[in-house]
Amino acid sequence: MTFHCHRCKQPMTPRGECGCKDGICLVCGDCREVLPVLEEGCGDAVVTDPPYGIVNQFGEQVRGKGKGTRKLQFAWDSSEAVGEAVGEAVGEAVGRCKQPAAAICFCGLDTVAPVQAALRKHKMIPKPLAWVKTCPVPPMKGNWWPSGFELGIYAYHRGAWFGDDDAKRCNVFLSDSLRHGNPNKNGHPTQKPIGLIQRLVKGVCRLGGMALDPFAGSGTTGRACKDLGRRCLMIEIEERYCDIAARRLKQEVLFT
Repeated sequence: MTFHCHRCKQPMTPRGECGCKDGICLVCGDCREVLPVLEEGCGDAVVTDPPYGIVNQFGEQVRGKGKGTRKLQFAWDSSEAVGEAVGEAVGEAVGRCKQPAAAICFCGLDTVAPVQAALRKHKMIPKPLAWVKTCPVPPMKGNWWPSGFELGIYAYHRGAWFGDDDAKRCNVFLSDSLRHGNPNKNGHPTQKPIGLIQRLVKGVCRLGGMALDPFAGSGTTGRACKDLGRRCLMIEIEERYCDIAARRLKQEVLFT
């Protein structure tokens, strides 16, 4: 089976490469079909943010006096099958990386156990990380405590490359959330801040290396890799998000 880059329209090679000069290949497709055609050893690390399997259905969010209200509804399948599928995909991506390798995967309650199991199956050492939102969403009617952080797993083989030399580094990352109305919000419901992903990419993928993101969403991992001089293979199943990612990648390097 042949897959094409959503940006340059050239076929993706078994090395996860295409005709894009910046080394960022974007494939619109199901990662469960794309990953198996890759050669082993084509990636250096996995950095991804899969669907969490969250189901929230709230009414109205109060936006402030005189500002009206905004209807919000999120509905994802929270079944066990979602978590298992995510775990299998993350494991498949890790299996396409050079050894030793590292991986970072954001998780929800339904995905953390399957992802952890998949990483351990590949002989990796999994540990928790947390993204703490410096500006979390306000409480909505009928909701208890709104999310002020998101959970993740980072994992590595012994001897894997590590690039974060901050003497005060820890597994808690502080960053603003991209709420509705933020000028950098691009239409994806769970878009991660670019600075957060840049920090993580710099920590697990060496300069010139390739990160694999099987759940690319609006392309934040690819954008971070382009800004930092890394290559990236992004896989996203929804074409509308691939279009957003492609537009983001048209910009020149923002900063390093």
